[in-house]
Amino acid sequence: MGGLSASNRRALELSGCDLRTDRLTRCLYALDASIYRVEPAAVAFPRSAGEAAKLLQSAAASGVEVTPRGAGTGLAGGAIGSGLVVDFARHNRRITELDVEKRTVRVGAGVVLDQLNARLAPHGLWFGPDVATSSRATLGGMIANNSSGAHAPVYGTTADHIAALEIVLSDGTVAVTGHGDDSLDRIRQAADRAIAEHAETIRDRFPEGLVKRWPGYGLDRALRSPGDLTQLMAGSEGTLAGIASAILRVVPRPQTRSLGILFFASVQEAMQSTVELADLDAAAIEHIDRTVLDQTRGQRAFAPARDFLQLDEQPCESIVLVEFFDDRGDRLAELQRRDLGMRTTICRDPAEQELVWAMRRAGLSLLTSRKGPAKPVGFIEDVCVRPERLPEYVAGLTEILRPLDLEASFYGHAASGELHVRPVLDLHRAEDVEKLRQVADQVADLCRSFDGSLAAEHGVGLARTEYLEGQIGPELTELSRQLKELFDPGGVLNPGKIVSDGRYAVDRDLRLGPGSDLTLPFEQAFAWVGRDDGFVANLEQCNGCGGCRKDAPTMCPTFSVTGDELLSTRGRANTVRAALEGRFDTSPAVSGPELAEALGTCLSCKACVTECPSNVDMAHLKAELAHARHQEEGIPLTDRI
Repeated sequence: MGGLSASNRRALELSGCDLRTDRLTRCLYALDASIYRVEPAAVAFPRSAGEAAKLLQSAAASGVEVTPRGAGTGLAGGAIGSGLVVDFARHNRRITELDVEKRTVRVGAGVVLDQLNARLAPHGLWFGPDVATSSRATLGGMIANNSSGAHAPVYGTTADHIAALEIVLSDGTVAVTGHGDDSLDRIRQAADRAIAEHAETIRDRFPEGLVKRWPGYGLDRALRSPGDLTQLMAGSEGTLAGIASAILRVVPRPQTRSLGILFFASVQEAMQSTVELADLDAAAIEHIDRTVLDQTRGQRAFAPARDFLQLDEQPCESIVLVEFFDDRGDRLAELQRRDLGMRTTICRDPAEQELVWAMRRAGLSLLTSRKGPAKPVGFIEDVCVRPERLPEYVAGLTEILRPLDLEASFYGHAASGELHVRPVLDLHRAEDVEKLRQVADQVADLCRSFDGSLAAEHGVGLARTEYLEGQIGPELTELSRQLKELFDPGGVLNPGKIVSDGRYAVDRDLRLGPGSDLTLPFEQAFAWVGRDDGFVANLEQCNGCGGCRKDAPTMCPTFSVTGDELLSTRGRANTVRAALEGRFDTSPAVSGPELAEALGTCLSCKACVTECPSNVDMAHLKAELAHARHQEEGIPLTDRI
């Protein structure tokens, strides 16, 4: 998409908000952690709810669409859009009003989960929903997606922990929502009436039994909690309002955590074991298959975990992690007594437990670090069924994948009935994009046959909106449209998602697609002797997960200091690709100011090589590009010095 018109830009600038329309920023915010790419017309960075309100009011008056965004770690494309992307996370990072007795705390939308938990730790508290991306996931994004995590059986989802929300409507209204607040009385009463009128259909389409969210708006939660608009806001993915801050409920940390690790000869055997373990009331039951485990081989960061699990000496096809909080030993003893699988390891040492959990949290990035252009692709990874039916679901999914000759990885939250299944596809090829469509269509039908949730924690986004009516039916689709119009009558906020207008589909707007193969405009000078085999292969290891946005221990130091997306490893990788794709209109591609800005501040510390689970080697990429630029232009005096 092109940039803003001069009049629209002037209108947005009058809000006083930091507004950027340069091509580099637009290219950076065209991507998130999904497989999609949609370039915005502009990006804004509000410092407060008031600034965001003026910005949204100006956007609505100018007819500019708005996409709210957090850390950009979502997997369904919910944080990208063609109008104005509003980054609520860059500046709104204050933690205030901690009340230890009431167990509540106020957070800005940009507060990262690990930062919040570090602040709560001295008081023996934490925020229950613990997403795998906790080192960079923002609370605003978690609320927008109604995120959960491994311990959903204990803590539920983010919606269960919201006391109040400060939101910004598309007309610039700033309001506080929660029980007992009447600042949006008209909207609240209208929403309650509309939802009550469809109560029977909601109960029918959203039957009990799922721990994780249903797709689309939280109609079942809103039906159970009339008067509380936070239940509609949670999981609305920025289509109803922007989230400026929140008052959250926090919970006591478990005093002790213990872990049982079961090893299996097949995925199906592991799935059946999760059903047999349900009566132990574990805090978490997680599954990791060999596809993930094999990607840790040869990685220094995961060598201690491999040694502890004896993966080289005693290989297996699957492992199941069973965690207990404050166990007196009886449940661990019962786990051992059942003698499931090939062998069992009991782990009580917190340091050893962290080795295993760190490997589990890195599952997504480990998968996408697979050698070659074919990668495990996330587009059906968010289906949730009732835990007792998980073996049936896996069997049904296997029947879908087998005729297409597709390999897939199965890992995730078995205790909640959700596996992050990723078929291996090469999206540079038209035939594999067609397979993506076939699998997505069939999995949507399979999910509905299980009364499952097509979006459990990653959101509907642009990947699953086209399937939503098939999941919730035409009546609740129309109700969703009414609720959208009630909050956002101009259709300004994240349009086309959840409430479809036909613009998005699972196989459109792909960041990679037929014809997306990169051809380097220079000859490689360095050896790429690792599993990547070359410059382009290493560049495409970056999957956008945002691990480089974390604070510690090292990666990426320039982002930690500045909070600037450009100065993260992800931002630099996306800039390099955009330059090589010719998006900056610079010839030769290696000589543009955008690349110079992105790479000139890279410290070449190589933290990304070990701390990025995909092992993106930005220092190596930078050196190759610097050499290519020197070949074109000669070596400038500053570089010689």
